[in-house]
Amino acid sequence: MAEEKSGIEKAREVAAKLKSETEEKQQASDAKMAEVKGELVAMNQNSELAKMYQESANVGSLNLQGALPQLKVHATGKSSKNELSDGTEPGDGNFFYSPTKEEFDGLNVHILTVSKGFRAEGFEGKQNVFNQIVGGCIIGEDSSFKPFIMYMTGIKLSYLWEFGKEASQYTHAKPIPIPMFALTVKLTTEKVTHNYGKSWVVKFEIVRTEDKNPEIILDPKVFSYLKDSVAKLEDTISSLVETKTKEDGAESVEVEDRPF
Repeated sequence: MAEEKSGIEKAREVAAKLKSETEEKQQASDAKMAEVKGELVAMNQNSELAKMYQESANVGSLNLQGALPQLKVHATGKSSKNELSDGTEPGDGNFFYSPTKEEFDGLNVHILTVSKGFRAEGFEGKQNVFNQIVGGCIIGEDSSFKPFIMYMTGIKLSYLWEFGKEASQYTHAKPIPIPMFALTVKLTTEKVTHNYGKSWVVKFEIVRTEDKNPEIILDPKVFSYLKDSVAKLEDTISSLVETKTKEDGAESVEVEDRPF
């Protein structure tokens, strides 16, 4: 019994020590947070400094993986890092949007730009994998826009190129060409069988009106906003491609007969 009591007392001592250490860490965290809040309040009162912070929010951090608004296709058993805001796993084949941790079984977007091809390390350490990056914005139910980038490789590329060929019919149309970013595009997924098994692919469908014409931007302000967004996204993706190729010692390459 004496040994049992000694064990209980020892456990209590450990528990008390852990509790004390936890409380100390929490107090230090609270103090640091209070200090940060104080600094933010002071900054907010300085309008010029606050403006500088707002304008420089993304400077230097655009190539950080966590800062990129990635749109992915979730594959059960493979995409282990995708987690929704409630802690659950996205549905197999659903789109997962990393910034807000939400999923979509399909969504409408504007495709703003498609990168030139580049080779880099792929899934499970596969070397010299050919990639392209699609950049665009998700059209919200409230007509708001959420920027995204999406990596395309392997069999997914053929679907992207098919979309490019279809879009080029409008971007080269006469007498009035339609820029790719002005088209509304529906994204869905489909599981296909190939030589290495089965994979989810992204399907691109140009949304059309009842009279079979493409659904396009008719608001001049929205048109200008999207046009301005193209250049910004192209700069971001260009920097990302440069970083990826340098990391893997590869070079970017042009796609033969690229339709975009």
